[in-house]
Amino acid sequence: MYCKCYFTNLTCVVNEILLWSEISSEHPIFIKTVASLTRKNLPESLNRRLDEISEMFKPIMKKAEAIKGKSHITPLVYLDVKSLIDEFLLHDGHFLMLLPEIKQYGKDDAVWQELLEHITHEQRYMFELFTNFKDLLD
Repeated sequence: MYCKCYFTNLTCVVNEILLWSEISSEHPIFIKTVASLTRKNLPESLNRRLDEISEMFKPIMKKAEAIKGKSHITPLVYLDVKSLIDEFLLHDGHFLMLLPEIKQYGKDDAVWQELLEHITHEQRYMFELFTNFKDLLD
């Protein structure tokens, strides 16, 4: 019974990694799209950084999908999950550091600022969630 409970909990963490890495990958694309549609004129360097951040989360999704497909938990799978959490936290931290720079554009557009605040809130939530997962798995 203990193993089944433990497996369910680790599966839950993997599912959270899948969900939030997909959302984190889409947030930069969404920001770029809305910025373009509302003529925020983000510099090319900022657009490139957003593309890079979007791409950083995709390997995490792929690795989490591979872990989810495994039929049983081994110590290596456990370590792989811990590694994915560390990787997620690293990339989420990069994204969180970039968001204040993006907020400098369109300061007079309340809807744009609210969108960026919403994304910032979600990314901070993810950082806290994955920090808690990391603490539980250590």
